[in-house]
Amino acid sequence: MNEKLDRLEDIKIENEIWLLYLIIIGVSYWSNTFEKKYFLYNDEKAKEKYRLLTIVIFSVVAVVYYYFAKDALDNVKKLKPWDPKKKKTLTNLNLVASNLILIAGLIFLYIAITDTELNVEIAFN
Repeated sequence: MNEKLDRLEDIKIENEIWLLYLIIIGVSYWSNTFEKKYFLYNDEKAKEKYRLLTIVIFSVVAVVYYYFAKDALDNVKKLKPWDPKKKKTLTNLNLVASNLILIAGLIFLYIAITDTELNVEIAFN
């Protein structure tokens, strides 16, 4: 029964993250207006607003990706010796994938922070 309650709690958190993703999408759309204004009119204030919003977006995304990587690690730790081999394999693959996504998110955040001239187009995906 405890496993079902844990799963329901995970689903609740995931639903909250989906709402956060919707907000991030809205902020990303809004930040693109500043990027466009910078490229059309060379507006330095718009450029800085775009950069700040991009850093905020990828900071939030990195935190979300960290949550999923930590959750995947916790699931690996919960594996029992008698769990089916398929479950062990898939749980470990989930850990690998979650960590790779976290690494990608941190790389995007690094790019957002260091690319002061907007030379690289990065996108929340």
